[in-house]
Amino acid sequence: MDLQIAIFINKLLAGTFLDSFTVLISDKFFLITLWTLLLVIAFILDKKHRYTILIAIVISIIVHFLINELFFKEFLEYFTNLRARPYLAYPDMIAALGNKSTDASFPSSHMSLTVAFITILVYFFRKIRHTWTIWLFGILLAIAMAFSRIHNGMHYPTDVIAGTILGIVYGIIGVYTAKRVMGYRPISDA
Repeated sequence: MDLQIAIFINKLLAGTFLDSFTVLISDKFFLITLWTLLLVIAFILDKKHRYTILIAIVISIIVHFLINELFFKEFLEYFTNLRARPYLAYPDMIAALGNKSTDASFPSSHMSLTVAFITILVYFFRKIRHTWTIWLFGILLAIAMAFSRIHNGMHYPTDVIAGTILGIVYGIIGVYTAKRVMGYRPISDA
């Protein structure tokens, strides 16, 4: 079922504007720019806790690299044969778009980092007015990223789901640790 969904999403509107959109969403420079912009906005909106937010993000990135990159994609891949990316495993059925990564498909690092950032921002801005806009932006960004990674032939749906779950965990670890280090107290915008 995982493969059938990956093939369907990869072929969906192939050769149209959607290809360019999904390549843009998955582009590392675009993501770094977006995450930096989100961090700058967080700094502007919450001057009192800006360093707590920054520490939470840095911690979540460190945890991400330790688990996703070192444990899954280096350590486990060295001892086991983790599954290849869909475009490599099924080149006759799945076309690759954008940057053609060749490391293990599981889990999606793009998803875990994106969801970790979203988790942190949603947590720190949960008590302000118009919180729903942060939730909506976060959900739309996560859906766009998940779809893009599958459409580009880089991941299976289970890779994206695992990346999402790990991203939430990384975000929670970042928030919890940063709060402990900085003595965080939430603000409210009533």
